Amino acid sequence: MATVLDNQEQTAEHGDEARRRAPNPSEMRDLVPVLGLREYWYPALLARTVGSRKPVGVKLLGEGLAFFRGADGEVKAIDSVCAHRGAALTRGDCHFAGTISCPYHGWTYNEQGECIAVLSERPDSKMAGKARLKTHPTRTLKGMVWVWMGDGEPADIREDVPPEFFEGPDTQIHYYINYWPLDWRVSMENSMDSHVPYVHRDAVLSLRRPIMKGRPRGLIPKVVNDRAIVGIRPGPPNGAAPQAPAPESYQDYYPALNGYWPKHRWRLLWTWLFDRTEKKRAKTPPFHDSEEWGRDGQLLHHLPSMFRYDHKFSVYTRHAVPVDEKTSRMVYFHALRHRNPLRKAWEQIYFRAFYNWGMNINFSEQDLYVMQEQHYDRPEKLSGTDVEIIAWRKVWLKARGMPKFDFDLD
Repeated sequence: MATVLDNQEQTAEHGDEARRRAPNPSEMRDLVPVLGLREYWYPALLARTVGSRKPVGVKLLGEGLAFFRGADGEVKAIDSVCAHRGAALTRGDCHFAGTISCPYHGWTYNEQGECIAVLSERPDSKMAGKARLKTHPTRTLKGMVWVWMGDGEPADIREDVPPEFFEGPDTQIHYYINYWPLDWRVSMENSMDSHVPYVHRDAVLSLRRPIMKGRPRGLIPKVVNDRAIVGIRPGPPNGAAPQAPAPESYQDYYPALNGYWPKHRWRLLWTWLFDRTEKKRAKTPPFHDSEEWGRDGQLLHHLPSMFRYDHKFSVYTRHAVPVDEKTSRMVYFHALRHRNPLRKAWEQIYFRAFYNWGMNINFSEQDLYVMQEQHYDRPEKLSGTDVEIIAWRKVWLKARGMPKFDFDLD
């Protein structure tokens, strides 16, 4: 026990010292809460999973919530622990519209969090009106329930939720939710460095057109509105059609290894099959003409914990939601626009039959394979291709609800 307390005291002292002076990049990551940034809207669950009779439990940012239907039929969120003796409301029932009852003694709460009845103590119970649970504002957009996890007044939801969620019926969004056994901060520092051509070289989607090699200097980060970081590619415009690497430029010779990498060129054999699609993509306008939310085929990070990529035909988002110190809930959004009902139906089939597996499982979980055993608490030696990670840590420290620091982060 003494060792644990000593470590906690040393960590606190380290954080206080870093707050008094400009921290180095490794110290910045230690100042970001391990349970996430609270003063934000987060995706919680699909509204269709919440019925009228039973609540649904979800743990977010270390806090257990029970979701149930309010009197207006919309999904509401309340603290999942009964004020009586700590029973789990998630195992309770919704006997009456707009309420949730504890499974132990029937303490019944309305959507404002007030205990309005105790079903095991008859209508004249003295406890009614004397207990209250914390509730969280919610809003359902495109079938996804978003929940405000902060203690203060909710911020404008449009600052935290991608713009496609506020568009009309022609915009459809497909979802996939998975749990990763790792710190959410680790998952968020995985996108704009040099890992992609290496880690994902054999992903099914990468085989259509091998991802070009990295450079000693990676994407140039641009901070937008202190809420997002856009990765600017040096060289051709972001929206230019990606070119299949020529055989003579595909491999590099490494003198210290006396060999070439990649070792083989077989990944180039069928790239010509996708030339037409890539040329069409290059002429397609960006999904959003928004510097903050992505355009021109850009990669970006957005607070509190989103990674986005504008594919032009669609836009991809991976939202890492902290669950606890060692678990993250990965919520994937795949947004498209189509008016034709048949095309919408086809996109739904394609997502379920292939794309969800190809992108969200086969491709994305190659990252998980590496990050699951990553030692985030060890000293690090950053490269020139990690410049976006440093910029992202600075944006974290400027996030809503974070303490004000005495040093300049610019």
